[in-house]
Amino acid sequence: MEGVKCNKVRYLIGTEIETVISGYDCESCSYCAICDNCPVCEYCQNEQLYCERCNPEDIRDYAIRHGYLEENDDRDICEVCQENYLWQELVCDCCDRCSDCEYIYNRDYCPYQDEYTIDDIDISKIEPYLDNYYYDESCGMEFVTKPFSSLKDYWKAVKEIVKVVGKENISIEDRCGGHINISWINGNKSWKDYEKTIAQNILFFSDLLSYMFCSLSTYWRYNYKEFPLHLGTLENDIYDKYNCVHIKDYAIEVRIPDSPKDVDNHVLFSAVLLAIAMKTYEIPFDRETFERTKEIYLKINRHGDTINKEDYTYLKDKFKLLKKFIEKPLMALSHDLGVDLMKALEHRFQNPKYEESTDSEFDLEQFAIKTKVKANASVNVIPPTQLTLTAFA
Repeated sequence: MEGVKCNKVRYLIGTEIETVISGYDCESCSYCAICDNCPVCEYCQNEQLYCERCNPEDIRDYAIRHGYLEENDDRDICEVCQENYLWQELVCDCCDRCSDCEYIYNRDYCPYQDEYTIDDIDISKIEPYLDNYYYDESCGMEFVTKPFSSLKDYWKAVKEIVKVVGKENISIEDRCGGHINISWINGNKSWKDYEKTIAQNILFFSDLLSYMFCSLSTYWRYNYKEFPLHLGTLENDIYDKYNCVHIKDYAIEVRIPDSPKDVDNHVLFSAVLLAIAMKTYEIPFDRETFERTKEIYLKINRHGDTINKEDYTYLKDKFKLLKKFIEKPLMALSHDLGVDLMKALEHRFQNPKYEESTDSEFDLEQFAIKTKVKANASVNVIPPTQLTLTAFA
């Protein structure tokens, strides 16, 4: 079976955008950290206001009973109190400092106020594009997009989310990446019928994809996109959460991407993955090819090493195979997006993210499909064909 007929397939694609944005907010804090360094207590201590409520005889009696002072010692009791912080035991415990406190749950005094938090985001601007957002301890706030049936809608969503959360908050050095989720259905068949084949095909191209779409800094998040241990364990490893290609109940998750910070790079990568996923026959993946692919993948994604001339020649041959393998589905997706994705892909290979700075940005608009119109001709403008959708199943 050559692959899915793209004029009938209904697909969904989404991504998960990780950020360094703190998950702290007043609603989620069960205990207010302001109380750890109470402003009322700090002011009282600095100004020694506790002395106004002190009874020297009570302090002396307490000091004698607890061994801070001998009974016949005539030292100044204030000196003994200050040296041993006795006022904390006798004055603070009776202080009603928490009554009507103006500091607790007051963001002006919050110890986390210097961090960019979820309260600093205008969620209403991006809620239409989100399925969920939550705090992930591996990085920070994570924004999960809805599954989109159109690459054009997906592109718009990723652009808007990155704009609102801020590119400065999406740092690969802080282990922030993106997870692309893909599913499709075609008549009575779906991606689930070919999940292992699709996962293996993506793994086959994973070294090439990493070279084209990941920066040198991608190794900072090596723990979250592992390559299968061995060819013999591949069929089990692809169900592991942190495998670079992970089969979920509702989609195939690809964890290879560097970061959605470079929006157009991320979208092009998503389109290529979707095109690969639409092919339902298996590319031969023998042990030698597996080990060679893994070697280059780990150079880029785990160690931050430089690939050599032999590696590049190997990837160049694999790129030729990739173009031939995904030509038809990528053409259909080009009409969906309104961009010549094959030209964009060729440009990406000639100018790989791996050889660019982390902050460089790809531009898909330069490959926009333009409608040719003859002079003085009257035409009806037909919008690009969109592939129909179905929900994740």
